[in-house]
Amino acid sequence: MLAVSGLQAGYGNLQVLRGVEFTVKKGEFVSLIGSNGAGKTTLLRTISALIKRSAGVVEFDGERIEGLAQDAIVKRGLIHVPEGRKLFSDMSVLENLELGAYTKEARKKKKENLELCYELFPILKERVHQIAGTMSGGQQQMVAIARGLMSCPKLLILDEPSIGLSPLLTKQVFEIIEQIKGKGVTVLLVEQNAKQAVALADRSYVLENGRIVLEGTREELLHNDQLKAAYLGH
Repeated sequence: MLAVSGLQAGYGNLQVLRGVEFTVKKGEFVSLIGSNGAGKTTLLRTISALIKRSAGVVEFDGERIEGLAQDAIVKRGLIHVPEGRKLFSDMSVLENLELGAYTKEARKKKKENLELCYELFPILKERVHQIAGTMSGGQQQMVAIARGLMSCPKLLILDEPSIGLSPLLTKQVFEIIEQIKGKGVTVLLVEQNAKQAVALADRSYVLENGRIVLEGTREELLHNDQLKAAYLGH
């Protein structure tokens, strides 16, 4: 579904991505882990055309998209839930969710997708008229993920969904992501919580200094001594 090859990008004269290559298959759950500054968020922003690449190819659902505008990429079903949630804090939960129904297809399925969101996030149904900015960090993260689901994603990209959350809320968010996986949604997760990310994913990639340095299945990486020492603990 997603194939990235030779991708290079950065900010001004600062090169961050150095020939990144990875794939995500339809129905698969893939995690991308790495330390702060490794280039994880830059990679996602480049895929979503928020940052211009300097070289490389991004294919989505069999078509090259690296030259497309952001809205055209969204219309194809590649949905990016950014780090830091980026909600409209002075609008209600429902209004934020409805903004996710941006495309024609998503508008047609708005009622169906709202029911899915309320099934996955019961608290959002209870707080549907609450102003998003008055919610806790964990609840705001739920709104952000639900807004992404309102867009009828073929591929849902989640950037650091547990950042700033307590261990309990982090656990809840990961449980919800697992349920989303169970609904058959293809997911690409970028996450600093490496152990949970690898344990949840079908496959994972490790990004260091703008390059993929390791990849493997859940079983391979959870037993990889190099990865355990660097990211997972013993």
